[in-house]
Amino acid sequence: MALSAVPALASCAPKNAAVGDTATAAGHINHDSVDKSDILIGVVTTGDEELDRTVLQTLQKADIKAVYAPMPDRSTTLNPVQSFKDMTRRPVTAFVVDSLDMQGNQRNSWTEALQVARDAGIPVILVNSANPPKDAKTYAEILRIVPTGQGNGTVPFDQAVQSAINDNPHPKTISVTLP
Repeated sequence: MALSAVPALASCAPKNAAVGDTATAAGHINHDSVDKSDILIGVVTTGDEELDRTVLQTLQKADIKAVYAPMPDRSTTLNPVQSFKDMTRRPVTAFVVDSLDMQGNQRNSWTEALQVARDAGIPVILVNSANPPKDAKTYAEILRIVPTGQGNGTVPFDQAVQSAINDNPHPKTISVTLP
């Protein structure tokens, strides 16, 4: 009986890739996508409230539901591990983290939080990350926001988010536009 519980303890993460990071069509398995109405994004702040607000408004315009983990107050720091654990219980479809800087003083906490998401099988989408994690298996993609009409190959923000959620082939770094 104890041996039957072992598979339940295993991570939901793919062995050699990030959750939600199918980079090529060869690694892609055809499947039914997650309906937009069933998506719930967990937006976890790093302290860039203006970018958080922009992302939340963009998701709202795209009719994608989101929950937000802001800083408790200006005198304390966010506990990203607890925020990720709380949101995995909701359960969120993906995490969005704005302006993550893995050179900062909370590097260890963020590393642990990203592992919580990976173990839960939830893709992590970084937006305008200054210094992303060295381990590319801890996040599905990095979105770089560019002004509308600038840059070739840009895609709408919500389309890039859905690529990670649905584990469709996509580049690791994507230039996106906002509505």
